[in-house]
Amino acid sequence: MVYCYKFMSLKEKTYLTVVLIPHHGGGMISIRIPYWLARSLLGLGVFILLGLGLVTTGYINKFVDISMLKKMEIENRILRGKLSEFANKTKSLQASIDMFVEFDTKLRVMSGLQPIDSDIRKVGVGGYERSPFLNEITHSTAFQIQATEQELDKLLREAKLQNESFAEVMASLEEQKNRWDHLPSIQPSPGWIISTFGFRNDPLVGELRMHEGIDIAGPEGTIIVASANGTVTFVGYRSNFGLCLEIDHGYGVKTRYAHCSVVKVDPGQTVKRGQVVALVGQTGRVTGPHLHYEVLVNEQPVDPLNYILLPRMF
Repeated sequence: MVYCYKFMSLKEKTYLTVVLIPHHGGGMISIRIPYWLARSLLGLGVFILLGLGLVTTGYINKFVDISMLKKMEIENRILRGKLSEFANKTKSLQASIDMFVEFDTKLRVMSGLQPIDSDIRKVGVGGYERSPFLNEITHSTAFQIQATEQELDKLLREAKLQNESFAEVMASLEEQKNRWDHLPSIQPSPGWIISTFGFRNDPLVGELRMHEGIDIAGPEGTIIVASANGTVTFVGYRSNFGLCLEIDHGYGVKTRYAHCSVVKVDPGQTVKRGQVVALVGQTGRVTGPHLHYEVLVNEQPVDPLNYILLPRMF
């Protein structure tokens, strides 16, 4: 069917004529509508279409809002779950740090350091600046986030303190190891101790005299080793000592090796514990081949037996 429209004037009134022409034959149908009615119907149609458009748009927006809301609810559930998971992990981390603290306390005692005070261990909470975005979410979620942040911040401070403590322990142990390496602790030559530290009858003159070391008997040419790490400070002859050498071990400790036949190190040379430094001889004032061994602390002779862990080197 075909629609045709035309305007005509009749008695000064404008009409709109609608002509209907059927496709399958038949007579034409003509409908005359006043122009004001046509305009009203057209306006009403436009109004209805606009209303339908607004309603449709609002419905779509509402549908999108509901969809986004559901998505956000799912995301919030996931976030709350993750926050709970993080909270459990921080508790596990705290338990691990507590174990480190206990171990660290033992290490500090063993290394000669004072344990860290419990008040210092608390490392303080300090100021906390609340993030502005927390005001945009629910109170319970905001509280959980804030608590997790504070706990993680505390764990970081505890971990930093623990790391500093371990570094201090390592430095102390390293210092103790260095001190131990430089502390005379072995018998410097294999053989038998035939004379100890203290007053004795001098075997050459028969008078009571102070013997400021120990004598270790052994065949001439028997090795003599450094009893600890140190630096050779003297090699040469000293009257009654004959050919001898002296080693400075630091920390106020020195050792002297006398009556040598050969010295195998030079002044200023660094030596290690167990390193061969000379050979047993009978130079100087002696009755036979042996090593006269002295330990001096702050230039004062002390009993070398107190610095020998084993009665013989081999």
